[in-house]
Order: sequence, then structure tokens, then C-alpha cells
Amino acid sequence: MTLAQVVYQLSTDSEFAARMQTDPEAALAERDLQLSKEEQAFLIHGLRRGTSSSGRTISMGEVAAFGAGWR
Repeated sequence: MTLAQVVYQLSTDSEFAARMQTDPEAALAERDLQLSKEEQAFLIHGLRRGTSSSGRTISMGEVAAFGAGWR
């Protein structure tokens, strides 16, 4: 599954999104989803950070657009 597909799941499934906040590796494994180590690191960092250096919230669409090149 691509990063964009995982981001879609995050935006449509609140239980999955909550699980990703607390234990992302387990959340992915529970859904039999696989991301590269780089994709996981990017996504986990984005979920934990939540805002850009300017203080502006980063949308999941921005995460998906940034990660689209990894597909």
C-alpha cells in the first residue's frame, strides 16, 4: 500500500488514525499495511509534529501530495 493510501485511511477512519497516533507500527501491521522505513518515518514525524515551523497546521492532503512521489 502506498503512503497516499495510508493517508487516505487516516482521513476516513478515526480508529485507525487514533491507533496511528499511539502505536503506528502496530496500526499498520494490524491492517496488513506496509510502508518503507522512509515513508513510516515521514508519516510518524508528520503525525507527531502536526504543525510546520511557521505554526500553520499541515493538512493530510499536503502529506499525501508530498508522499506521492514515493509511489
